[in-house]
Amino acid sequence: MSGQAETKVDERKIREIINSRDVTPLFQPVVSISTKSIVGFEVYSRGGQHNGIGSEALFSEDLSPDVIVEVDRLCRARALEQFKPIHAHYGQLLLFLNVNPLIIPEVGRQSMFVVDQIKAAGIPLSNVILECPLNAPYLGEIEAYTRSLREVGLMVCLDNCAVDHPFSHILSRVKPAYVKINRSFFAGDGDEGNSRRTLEAFMDQACRVGSVVAAQCVESEEESLRLLSAGVQLQQGYYYAKEDGAPGDDPARQFFDKMATVHKKYKAKKHQQVRAKKELFSDIFRTATSICNKLANMTEDRFDDVCRSLVQGRKGVISLFVVDDRGVQVTHRAHRGKGAGAVRGTPKGADLSAEDYVLYLDMGYDKFVTQPFVSAYTGERACMVSRPFFSLSGLRYTACMEMACQAGC
Repeated sequence: MSGQAETKVDERKIREIINSRDVTPLFQPVVSISTKSIVGFEVYSRGGQHNGIGSEALFSEDLSPDVIVEVDRLCRARALEQFKPIHAHYGQLLLFLNVNPLIIPEVGRQSMFVVDQIKAAGIPLSNVILECPLNAPYLGEIEAYTRSLREVGLMVCLDNCAVDHPFSHILSRVKPAYVKINRSFFAGDGDEGNSRRTLEAFMDQACRVGSVVAAQCVESEEESLRLLSAGVQLQQGYYYAKEDGAPGDDPARQFFDKMATVHKKYKAKKHQQVRAKKELFSDIFRTATSICNKLANMTEDRFDDVCRSLVQGRKGVISLFVVDDRGVQVTHRAHRGKGAGAVRGTPKGADLSAEDYVLYLDMGYDKFVTQPFVSAYTGERACMVSRPFFSLSGLRYTACMEMACQAGC
């Protein structure tokens, strides 16, 4: 146990802030890189400017429950007051309005106080996104509370989602209109490969429940480009709020120029990736055609030996096996790398007729390529490519080739 004494929050001063309404809303833009525009603002609150009280004390969990509720309501009221003239001039902009999940047990899951606040400010519910931090101990309360709000037409955003949250379970329960991911998904100070794969899984789950993903706390152009490559178009953070130009420059112009620059670089990067992918798959299909031509000069009894030889002799081929016209695997799966991949479940004699890489060919396709995956044999990014061929005996088979595709996927 630390010998440091805990700092006790002066609740009397917090009550003074509530009575004097001494809270200042600060707006941070949420930008869309694809449209090079601002879609809305998230509002943060600072209080006690004249009382020497910082934000940590203002939002402390050690405050009395009734004080926590009053602080939360005051911050929302002040934010709505400041947003009202913005809405009057730019009616399409959204306001991401925070709610403290600690208030839910106090006000009740069916409370409509926030709805009344928004209506009293004269702002349509469709312009407000109620933002609630993903706080696991209060997940049940958050789920019930946000469900009630959605029923009256108020959109919900889950805030501060991290890689170590059970987000698949949470998103499917809450079904938010928006979700905001924190830096654990895209900051370059950890395992980037693992973070990228986790972000891909998060994006897939968000898509399944109809949630729009935004990134918060973006601090650099590199991070912005990394997010764009993952499909995250909505972003906010210090990178878009700071001013890089010399004193006297137009800050608004700097802001929009920054978005345009990032978009231009992303577009150039995307073009380069597409060219690389095109070249990669041209090479993959040439290799696949060459493999099929080699097998076409053989009879089935020689397929096993040829597959082993081709895997060792062809660059980029991770594993290879052959399936007959019934969808039954007629060879062992020749592969390079470790043997742990045997658990993939494709031994000789396996019925693969329901697998996409077999079924699509039976339906008339001349080739099939699966979505990328991580090879169980080598640990590298790979895809399964399948093509039909006719053997020396005139029988139809399918060559199934696991191919490395690191550069283009």
